[in-house]
Amino acid sequence: MEQDLALVALIGNELSRACGVGKEVFGVLEPFNIRMICYGASSHNLCFLVPGADAEKVVQKLHHNLFE
Repeated sequence: MEQDLALVALIGNELSRACGVGKEVFGVLEPFNIRMICYGASSHNLCFLVPGADAEKVVQKLHHNLFE
């Protein structure tokens, strides 16, 4: 069992139907070690596990690239 992981979730309307979301998100996350991905179980979210030490950087990079 792994420890010190953080669950990061992107939440939005019909994310699983939006073309290119996965490509854009995982392009941003390329330098990080992603331990698990959950995409498509719900049409409203994309979740993944990252090392806890990287969580803040991951959220900042996602916010910068998706919303700024």
